[in-house]
Amino acid sequence: MRARGGDIRGMIDRVEDGLAVVLLEEGGRAYIPAAQLPQGARPGTMLSVRVEVEGDADPAEAAALIEHLRHGGHL
Repeated sequence: MRARGGDIRGMIDRVEDGLAVVLLEEGGRAYIPAAQLPQGARPGTMLSVRVEVEGDADPAEAAALIEHLRHGGHL
């Protein structure tokens, strides 16, 4: 079954180093902090994730965040 609108569907493949690796229905992967998963979610659990636009990022803030993530930081 395909998700509607801004929903993305996927299945939790594994959880490692505090991140859930989610295999997306349309292809690709998403990495979600394990602490943000719904209670009871585990490998094999299907998820639906809502994606919404919040606005444009400040270019300087976006560059700083990208640099932080490149060096192993987490949101």
